[in-house]
Amino acid sequence: MSRILLSLSLATVLCSCGVSGKQKFPSSAKDYALADAMHYDHAIIDALRETVPGNINRLKATTDEAIDNTKLGDALQFEYEVNPENAAYYEQLRSSLKKQGYLLFKSEENFGTTPDKFAVLKSKDQFDIVKFRATTGANYNISNDSIRLKLHEWYTEQPFEITGADADWVEVHLLKITHPTAQSFAKEVSAFCPDLIEQGAETVENLAAEMMQTKRLFLWWD
Repeated sequence: MSRILLSLSLATVLCSCGVSGKQKFPSSAKDYALADAMHYDHAIIDALRETVPGNINRLKATTDEAIDNTKLGDALQFEYEVNPENAAYYEQLRSSLKKQGYLLFKSEENFGTTPDKFAVLKSKDQFDIVKFRATTGANYNISNDSIRLKLHEWYTEQPFEITGADADWVEVHLLKITHPTAQSFAKEVSAFCPDLIEQGAETVENLAAEMMQTKRLFLWWD
């Protein structure tokens, strides 16, 4: 029953985005075998194959002896390019997968040199994305635990959705940031992630303005 409900939910998203019922890139037996090995529903593969033409591979949790990843399974990973034409579809797919217990996020940022990579992790806790990628601020002696604790703390002040993470960065979409709170939040964020100012916005005021404009926060520790 759950598989049928998931398939119907994803099909609704695809139709609402104007994607035809016929898959553009048909799922293969190899795709389904991978899903079965990871205990992922076939509907996840079918939804991804609406726009993902290349290989869908298995992504293992980043190894870090200080982090217990044993409770997190592996993720699906693939190359993809989010652009103005498919951005709405991507966001609706991400939202739909979240409701079904799967997290879609950017797993590798390549800044235009090669296609970015995205992943689907079977979890209902968005903070598992950061744990799964073992994100740290090694150059500042900031552990993965510290990052996750800080994100939890910020979440109570400024609700957000984690949209990406890798070894030394985390990307979030700010849901309710306002002008009255942006300045103080920018100051707090820059204290935990100095690179935002030193290698980016240059001032707390600029960082606050950027967050208000983009509703996005990209944390990194070089």
